[in-house]
Amino acid sequence: MSAHDVDRHTFGIDCWRGPVQPMVRAHRHDDIEVNVADVDLTYVIDGRTHVLPAGSVSLFWAARPHRLDASSGAGRQAWVTIPLARALAWGLPGEVVRRLVHGEVLTTRTHLPLSAGAAEEWAERVGRWQRELHDAGPHAEVSRRVALMEIEAAASRWAWTVDGEDGDAVGDAPRPATGHAGAMIAYLSEHARHDVTVADVAAHVHLHPQYAMTLFRRAVGITVGEYLAQCRVAHAQQLLLSTELPVPDVGFAAGFRSLSQFYDRFGRMCGESPGAYRRRLREAGPAGLGEARTGALTPTRAR
Repeated sequence: MSAHDVDRHTFGIDCWRGPVQPMVRAHRHDDIEVNVADVDLTYVIDGRTHVLPAGSVSLFWAARPHRLDASSGAGRQAWVTIPLARALAWGLPGEVVRRLVHGEVLTTRTHLPLSAGAAEEWAERVGRWQRELHDAGPHAEVSRRVALMEIEAAASRWAWTVDGEDGDAVGDAPRPATGHAGAMIAYLSEHARHDVTVADVAAHVHLHPQYAMTLFRRAVGITVGEYLAQCRVAHAQQLLLSTELPVPDVGFAAGFRSLSQFYDRFGRMCGESPGAYRRRLREAGPAGLGEARTGALTPTRAR
């Protein structure tokens, strides 16, 4: 199995509603993933278990290898994917983006928990967005535009009602200026496996490097180098799970330019060495390895 069989760059803005469908193997894509279900959802992210409470709206950065575990209940689920760059361009708070990139699973306090009726209404809305985004009829362009506007509004509501690290809602904090940060995120995500420099990123958005880096940190909450390392570590995790590449080759394939840099970054972000990470997940059985769901979640794609 090649890495491309299990690793997609992004699903774009998409959504789905239907029965909870556990994943046989993990996968990754560079989107913010939003979930709600009428049962507890047990996700394994980075090989660690996270329970998303029934009726809550929960968000995580799907660039980290993740799968929906079979221990999740037999209920109904709705999800939305939003490319990280698009979310930032929409003005989502930098604190939320930073916490997601660092591996936190966030739950919005305003919507925790949703009543049964409210959860069903939310799921119905996602189902409508799904139809509108994939509409092939004569009014397809209008339907898609309306769905995108509604998803943007919902994403802002979710992000600004996440609990802040100080206990207040993130929405209580000053809104950061995003500027060109969304375009820089998209460029970094696409080129993370290559030799990317600060000058390259700044040139992409036609800004002076120092000013571009200031804008990026203000909007995202971390430096360009830190974000690039997060992308590369996430890709390395997927390669460790889904291929038999030797550990050193994994580091180079993920974009690291030296083994010392690879081991240092991986250890600091994951709390263990790449080899220990692979062994721990392999010992957990086939469910720890990287592959998409057993069945397609939409008529055209598997999530």
